[in-house]
Amino acid sequence: MKILFKITLLITLLVGCSSIHELSSAANDVEVQKNIPKGCTVVGKMTGTHKEGSIDLARNMARNLAADKGANQIYFGEEFSNGGTWTVIGTAYKCP
Repeated sequence: MKILFKITLLITLLVGCSSIHELSSAANDVEVQKNIPKGCTVVGKMTGTHKEGSIDLARNMARNLAADKGANQIYFGEEFSNGGTWTVIGTAYKCP
């Protein structure tokens, strides 16, 4: 019984960890901008990280967070790697 519980817990943790980096359907509508958008409302700063070295998955995490806050655009102002971990910091916007 303990082994079954441990296996179930491990699977739950693995699925939970991977899903924050998968682009949600709502986040698919969050457009990444090359410049700061004009005439939009700032929703907030969004930080995405990926410990296994993928900048794209770190961006996905930030876009998911932006979508959860009602944003439809994001501009990444900072992107950096520290060892194997990528971190991106973006400003999320709600634009007409």
